[in-house]
Amino acid sequence: MTQISQEKQNIINQIREIYSIISKDKDFSKLIPEVRMNISGSLSNAQSKSEIAGIEGRITIINGFPKASGEIKFGVSDHTARLILTAKEFDNSINFVINLKYIPELIESIKENSNLELQEIIREEQPEYVKEKEYLTMQWLINESIKKMGKIPDIIWDKGAIGKEPMMRLFGKNSNDIIRKLEQIIKLMKKKKI
Repeated sequence: MTQISQEKQNIINQIREIYSIISKDKDFSKLIPEVRMNISGSLSNAQSKSEIAGIEGRITIINGFPKASGEIKFGVSDHTARLILTAKEFDNSINFVINLKYIPELIESIKENSNLELQEIIREEQPEYVKEKEYLTMQWLINESIKKMGKIPDIIWDKGAIGKEPMMRLFGKNSNDIIRKLEQIIKLMKKKKI
């Protein structure tokens, strides 16, 4: 087994670890957006989508529980892969992202009751050339966050735009980092009865 394939296996294992936490918790279904959810993890020096793993077909809801539609593979995620690639240009320690449903009360609760850093992005502020070119939006979200905060926060969120679902995006260095943040979010959801 080469060093690269060991690193790839490690990323797949970490995504599996995050997914196993998500898939056992019925409450987590409330965080699955209409466009469904993905967990993406990247090789440490990823330069392209082929170096980022995700769940093929994303995560949906079956019998009230989050359920992966397919296997964890490299090169199958799109939006979340572009988020990681752009984030890594600013902070190479970011290797994981998961997209979550935007819930206003949850955003407020995270702001007030956790140490997670959040940054809102206003999608209406996107320049026309970004709106017109499908693949620029994820890069624009990251760039706007850097402009406003000087770094990548734990969560970048927006209230959506015409034809675009509101979304929260959770960033982390590794599976432990993502799981720790997700556990805080779930705890707040249960406390607030969201």
